[in-house]
Amino acid sequence: MTYVDKPSVPNVVKFDEPMETKRDKLEVMLNTGGDIYQGACKKRGSTLKDEYRHASGTAYMDPRDMAKLGVKNWDTALVKTDWGEVVVFVAHSRDAPHEGQIFICKGPWANVIVSPETYCCCDPTYKGIDATIERTDKDPLLMADLMAEVYMKYDNDAEKSTNRLTDKRINVGKTK
Repeated sequence: MTYVDKPSVPNVVKFDEPMETKRDKLEVMLNTGGDIYQGACKKRGSTLKDEYRHASGTAYMDPRDMAKLGVKNWDTALVKTDWGEVVVFVAHSRDAPHEGQIFICKGPWANVIVSPETYCCCDPTYKGIDATIERTDKDPLLMADLMAEVYMKYDNDAEKSTNRLTDKRINVGKTK
């Protein structure tokens, strides 16, 4: 294993609380931050690949919360906040115990669900965000697909502008 290979995540999820019931949705606190494996993917230029999706598009959870939700490593979940929603992988956190909290690397998947408000400090609030997480059968999008889905919804003329670019390329070098 090299420094860029992410260590495997142990599958230690055990549903060992007899009084606890499975839930469809959990209310959690979302925290985001940097991750060395995500950084290694970026340095290698693999942000458009599946390895970056696994490095950055994963919600790390406490194993007890995973048991409550009925998910295991590399299942998928939908995370929702007041600012959006995104599908991510879930995995057991190496920093457990931290029930009621999830961690997602700062990056495209986290950016969809954090507040864009910077409160005059030029940085969004990346920690302590109220969120819900629920199991889903959808797959997390690759970064390019996620960016297209998120940002194209703000461009009402996206189809027109794409066609205009195509028309310009076709007409380049032609005279009237």
